[in-house]
Amino acid sequence: MKRFVLIVLALLLVVSFGLNAQEENKKLKPDEAEQLIQQYTQQAEQLKAQLDQEKATVTDLQAEVDSLKNVIDELNAKIAELEKQIEEQSYYVVKPGDWLSKLAEYPDVYGHGNYARWRE
Repeated sequence: MKRFVLIVLALLLVVSFGLNAQEENKKLKPDEAEQLIQQYTQQAEQLKAQLDQEKATVTDLQAEVDSLKNVIDELNAKIAELEKQIEEQSYYVVKPGDWLSKLAEYPDVYGHGNYARWRE
């Protein structure tokens, strides 16, 4: 079965190449050839113009990407700075025997003698 399918495919390929060869053997008339040359020249010019437009678009987009990369780098630096600040923050760990009014008297909380303000 597989051989049959392969043979049929091979025959179809041979026939299709034969038909293409016959079409290629047809000679063009000079007028037709000039017309095709003009058509392909116009197509080439249009594609070159389109290519120039696309190059300009790519250049603009590349500039935008570069500016966005700079913004990302700045934001990453800011994130690193903030994470460093978080690490530098001192935290007090409550120990057995601590009470709220004692903690409120620390200078960085309410200060000495102001422990009653802890309710605020």
